[in-house]
Order: sequence, then structure tokens, then C-alpha cells
Amino acid sequence: MTDAAKPRILIVEDDPDLRTILKMQLLSHEFEIAEACNGAEGYQAVQDQTPDCVILDLMMPVLDGFGFLKRVRSIMAMTEVPIMILTASEDERNKVRGFQYQADSYMAKPYDLEALTTEVKRLLAVSKSPA
Repeated sequence: MTDAAKPRILIVEDDPDLRTILKMQLLSHEFEIAEACNGAEGYQAVQDQTPDCVILDLMMPVLDGFGFLKRVRSIMAMTEVPIMILTASEDERNKVRGFQYQADSYMAKPYDLEALTTEVKRLLAVSKSPA
């Protein structure tokens, strides 16, 4: 598989250790990885190169996950890109709000790496399916 054929995953997460764990896991499954340490950096990253999927933390400095979702979903190229919220928040209202802001999936921390990878693959398959 060439690099051009690898799905590009953007990880928007302020915890560098967690970003590294996610990156290593997804690289082992043949994904191309881009990283951002907050929502503002993530927003710039999607403007520079549209990813195939986004893994998004909610609680971050500069621009939180909800602000990122709101801005990104206003970009035409990003309306169909799946976004998975990955958060330590146990507040059910955040889950509801995430879906109201058009997130496609929601997973709570701590999470199972294989389950996360399976969910990313599912989101990619659904996004590539003809409507």
C-alpha cells in the first residue's frame, strides 16, 4: 500500500503522551497520522490538508473540542469527514452536545486501543459508502 492510499487521521489532543499512544496504535494499522495539540491547531490542520477522519478531545486549551467541531463543520470539505470524540468527560450532556455539533462517534477514556481502531475503521468505511 502506498502512502497516498493510506487514510489520513488527524489526532486533536492536548496530552502529548496520549497523542503518542494513539499515533503508535494507528500507525501500526497503516494509517497516516497528523497531530494537533489543541482545537486551534487542529482547525489550521484541516484547512491545510483535509483528513479522512478526526479523533478529537473535548477539554483542551486555546480552542476546545466543541469550538473545533463548530468551526470545522462549517467548512464544506469537512461536512462528510467522520469525527470521533475521545474524552475523559463523564458528563452525558457533553455526549449529547457532541452529537448536536455533528460528531459521528463518541468514546470515553479510558478506552481499549483495539476498540478505538475498529471504530476508526468503521467510520472510514461508512464515510466511503455511497449514499
